[in-house]
Amino acid sequence: MTRRAAILALCLLTVLGLFGLQSWDVAVGRVERRAVAAIEEKTGFVVGTIERAEIAFLPLPRISLSQVGFSQRDGALAGKAARIRAHLRLLPLLSGRISFDRIDLVAPQIDVAVPAGSGVAEWLAPPLAELERLRSQSKIVVQGGSLFLRAGSAIQSVVRDLNLVIDERSLNEPLDLSGSLTWRGVPTEVGLRWPMIGGSAKAALSATSPLLKLRFDGTRSGPGEPVINGLLALSTPSVPQLLGWFGEDSRLAAALGALTLSAELQLKPHEASFNNAVASLDGERLDGVLNLTESNGRFALAGTLAGATLDFGRLIDRLPIAAVDAADTSPFDLDGWTGREIDLRISVDAARLHGARLNDVATYLLIRKGRFETGLLRAATYGGSVKTRLLAVNAPAGVDVKLQAGFEKVNLAQAAGDLPQLARLSGTGSFQLALDGAGRNFDELLGSFAGRANLSLRQGELAGVAFAELMRRAERTPSQALRDWRQGKTPFESLNVNASVGGGLFALNEAQMNGQNYRFSLAGTASLRSRILDMTASLASANGSLKLPFVLKGPVSAPFFELETEAFLSPVGGSALPALLTR
Repeated sequence: MTRRAAILALCLLTVLGLFGLQSWDVAVGRVERRAVAAIEEKTGFVVGTIERAEIAFLPLPRISLSQVGFSQRDGALAGKAARIRAHLRLLPLLSGRISFDRIDLVAPQIDVAVPAGSGVAEWLAPPLAELERLRSQSKIVVQGGSLFLRAGSAIQSVVRDLNLVIDERSLNEPLDLSGSLTWRGVPTEVGLRWPMIGGSAKAALSATSPLLKLRFDGTRSGPGEPVINGLLALSTPSVPQLLGWFGEDSRLAAALGALTLSAELQLKPHEASFNNAVASLDGERLDGVLNLTESNGRFALAGTLAGATLDFGRLIDRLPIAAVDAADTSPFDLDGWTGREIDLRISVDAARLHGARLNDVATYLLIRKGRFETGLLRAATYGGSVKTRLLAVNAPAGVDVKLQAGFEKVNLAQAAGDLPQLARLSGTGSFQLALDGAGRNFDELLGSFAGRANLSLRQGELAGVAFAELMRRAERTPSQALRDWRQGKTPFESLNVNASVGGGLFALNEAQMNGQNYRFSLAGTASLRSRILDMTASLASANGSLKLPFVLKGPVSAPFFELETEAFLSPVGGSALPALLTR
């Protein structure tokens, strides 16, 4: 035997001899009782039931308890583990004392009592408070556990595949936790450092999953109601999916896609303030402040953000907004849009709205229970300005809706470069629209709308028709008048439209376009429900000696516009009538 082997053998014999000097009466449960008392002291759990207890000294000393029932002293947490393994410290064991280096909870099923309708912060508070009361704590390892969050007999949520390590700590040292879990089907890596003393102490939180990357580093001050301050960094590929993971179903959140957020976070009970916040929505940066509060289970978000660019059209297109259709008799659900209070102001240097380019934009979103309001406070566009306002409020008749929109000094020719639907009309002018109505569905709302619309343009052109040329031909060569009048453009000096809305109809009170040698007038109605036009028009010479009647009928999307030859009014003397009726 070598000298080294002899020394090791002597040490082993010495240790075994010391063990032999102690009384290890497992049969009578002495070790079991002492082990349970030590486990309770180091974990904060009260052990209720044990099916079997075992002790082993090799290769390392440990105590194993099978089918163990346990709970926290305040009853906030209870559960059952298939096995609890307590790894004994060697030196205390030589003197007959039981002390643990590590305690393993194997396949535990843990029930945590939580208030009904509460959130993650309320779920964590009772277990953390119980751990905070411990003077010291052994290293606790949870392997393959499940966590059931219950409000009474109802399960609020379930955490599966729970694998956590809670590091050993002494008096006043922070709680350090790390590991992995699966919550609502999403595997997540987590880390937490939580101070267990009053005053200012470091706190940290991290979480990584396919839906979320979060990191917070800061301090918690206490005692009493703690205040947490620090730097927050958060990113998600999809805000709606992230909120859905936390059980939030927000229709407005559907407007958002990928988000990254960094901010100076101050967290108080029922309030979170995000100062110097930098948010990136699909790569577009917004800076400002945000504040999130909670009262009686109702969340409220307020804030002011500013940035260089923002695509409002992309945000609106993502919203689950139903198309305006009188055939859709499903009732309005305004409560589904106003479940969370919001007071948000956004300003950007430049914005896009379905192709339109806006500059110096200030917009807002104001939501209260049963009240939805949004609009453009200001925006410069194509040499002019535009404003809008939409207000929807719950009312006895259903939903009361007010819509206001208008622009001033806008050059439509410039706008047509970005908005092809305006390509047929040019000129510079203004537009005003004001509607007010109430209903339980689209049919009732469209039938109740009352309001007005005004359009005024100067020095422009109407493409697709050649009224000026048609009038010249009719006056000079009647036989050629009706040829090719649907081609070319009609320049005008002024275009004015005044309309009223009521009883489900859009009625033209005055609609006139004037050029150098003609005057075009349009009158009639359009049904808001069916979107069918029923209008007549008249093209007259400047001196009124010649009038050409038109009819405008059919669906708004594809109307029928044609000369009404049967009701033709010939020039004075009637000599041109036969020629004008000849094609």
